Amino acid sequence: MLFTALTQYIAAIYVFTPNRGHWEVLKDFELHFIVAASSFIIAGGFIINSFYDLEKDLINRPHKALFDRIVSKSFCLNTYCVLNGIGLTFALFASWRVFLFYAFFAFSLWFYSHKLQKMPVIRELTASILSVLAVFSLILYYQHMNWIMFLYGGLFMCMLLNREIIKNLKNIDGDVAVGNNSISTHWGEKVSKNIFGTVSVIMVGGWLSFYHAAEGNHVLIYTIFVSFLVLITWGILVTSNRKQQLFWAHRLYKIMMAVSVLYLIVY
Repeated sequence: MLFTALTQYIAAIYVFTPNRGHWEVLKDFELHFIVAASSFIIAGGFIINSFYDLEKDLINRPHKALFDRIVSKSFCLNTYCVLNGIGLTFALFASWRVFLFYAFFAFSLWFYSHKLQKMPVIRELTASILSVLAVFSLILYYQHMNWIMFLYGGLFMCMLLNREIIKNLKNIDGDVAVGNNSISTHWGEKVSKNIFGTVSVIMVGGWLSFYHAAEGNHVLIYTIFVSFLVLITWGILVTSNRKQQLFWAHRLYKIMMAVSVLYLIVY
């Protein structure tokens, strides 16, 4: 949620309005309304996802699921509705186009949690697309599509898809217990790791595109080099079957995402 908000602000300043001053962009209240709408609706998405994942989380991470066992289901659903209501109100303050977008976005988050989590491949792809989609709400507001933003969105989606594969491998016991179909439970760990490798190759192609566009920008080149190092370490951890190494691989993706934000700043 915080990462999405930060990415939206950075994209607004450095990609969609590069010729305007930073403070001038940040004085735009409608931009803040869009970021607030994203934050509240994504928070609601986390709650509804935890609501449907409670049984699985009790197996995969019993300590973190303790709070979910204490809080009643009605409280979770009421909080989910309130967060979505606040988010859609902020979206309406921005524009009716943004409101319609976030209404669809909120519905998609619910539909993913309720139906799509049990469908392999669709489950992972949908989770990745929805995570990227909030950032692209700015396109509706600025009515401008930058190819760098499109490339960044593709790279970001690949990172999230690999993250979903790692989560599947790490949480395979819970998915099997509750009957959730994922790539790992449906086709096995070997296929999951092969898909991980394929997506990683696509990411390398995206980084090479950034490198080609850098035109001597040493900061961007160094940032891409760091991403390569993280990806290599990521791949080494994923090839292991040990739960602890998969745990660290899942944590490492956060570093990769943090580094990727720099692409938009230093490009």
